[in-house]
Amino acid sequence: MGAAVQPTPVFSREELDLIVELLERERAELPAEIHRTRTCEVRDQLRRRLEMVNHLLERLAR
Repeated sequence: MGAAVQPTPVFSREELDLIVELLERERAELPAEIHRTRTCEVRDQLRRRLEMVNHLLERLAR
């Protein structure tokens, strides 16, 4: 039995603009949050989140 294929979501231009705006806001706020965080584990999670945000923004720019 094969895995079910998930349909690719389709967004309007307005929706994509909002997604990009939210990701850019997150990207701008994460470095300060990483700097303030004292726990190494949480800091690493935030760094991974920042990498993911950057990756998503790169993909959406195409």
